[in-house]
Amino acid sequence: MEFEQFKKRVGLKIKYYRNLNDYTQMALANKINCDDNYLSLIENGHKNISIKKIYEISNALNISASKIFDIEE
Repeated sequence: MEFEQFKKRVGLKIKYYRNLNDYTQMALANKINCDDNYLSLIENGHKNISIKKIYEISNALNISASKIFDIEE
């Protein structure tokens, strides 16, 4: 899998878990101290994401960070 496809799948996982928690992008962005536009770019695979932001997102969504990376090829 190429990196661009990997980024997109990571973003989709974040979106999936965000929706499971009934959070809007704005609500999650507020929890992790970022702009909702930045979160949108992450979810759509247009932005690289730091390990720190993965940590913050997984904590806000009450999931382990490994779930974000559980991607099938």
